[in-house]
Amino acid sequence: MHTKYCTMSIPEPAVKRTTLVFTAGLLWAVIGLFLFGRGIANFLPFENSGYIYIGGAILLGILKSQLIFSKIIDKNVQRIKELAPQKDKICIFAFQALESYLIALVMIGLGLFLRTLDIPPMIYGGILILIGTALLLSGLKYIKAKNAV
Repeated sequence: MHTKYCTMSIPEPAVKRTTLVFTAGLLWAVIGLFLFGRGIANFLPFENSGYIYIGGAILLGILKSQLIFSKIIDKNVQRIKELAPQKDKICIFAFQALESYLIALVMIGLGLFLRTLDIPPMIYGGILILIGTALLLSGLKYIKAKNAV
């Protein structure tokens, strides 16, 4: 008895490196805008009293972007640049290393957990603005770096 096996291969969803880096930047920026907007919404009932919190959160977000996320972006852009040098296109899911996907899942879980706690709206909103600012600025850095790959 002779059995034939399927030899059809599924094509890899591959894109150019510049598209990969741009996609990563766009994703970070969109998530950053989303979180920033959710953070601002927490301040709407407080009118003028939240400006100091908002300003402080934005300042801390800028620092987080420059001191922490900037290093991650540089490392990721370099990794993408060196990934499969024999190929013109690489898998679209390679815009992050595997451990970065795991970190993202943990961060999403922490965000969902924070929502269950009884945190004052100004503090919770400040956290969202801080993270949103950092992600938005870092996303823009990714987009600027797209031509470096």
